[in-house]
Amino acid sequence: MSHEKSYSSPASIISAQELRLKIDQVPELIIINVLDQETYVDCHITGSINIAYDNLVEITSSWDKSKEVVVYCAQLSCPMSREASVLLADLGFTHIYEYSGGIKDWYKKGFDTTGACTQKYLHE
Repeated sequence: MSHEKSYSSPASIISAQELRLKIDQVPELIIINVLDQETYVDCHITGSINIAYDNLVEITSSWDKSKEVVVYCAQLSCPMSREASVLLADLGFTHIYEYSGGIKDWYKKGFDTTGACTQKYLHE
């Protein structure tokens, strides 16, 4: 699979504040951390699930494509959330949000996280 970076995201960009509101307003919201399990376990948005990018197609292909889905990764410089949003759009998902600030932005804002949050990049 090619990891081209020249495409734009089919997702709506969502800010940390907008995501906090959406978590409260949409109980069935699916928030997916697309990083590897070790990074996810260290620190993730409370209530989010971990599906590594390479497993997205296999795990989400049978899901209801009309559900609201938010994808995020580590930080703004990480391209994985954008790539995941493209993949989900290709699978037919219609309500995709990309939280491009990632767990670093979320953590820095003091919002609810789960895990020890010891990864170096979170504290830079």
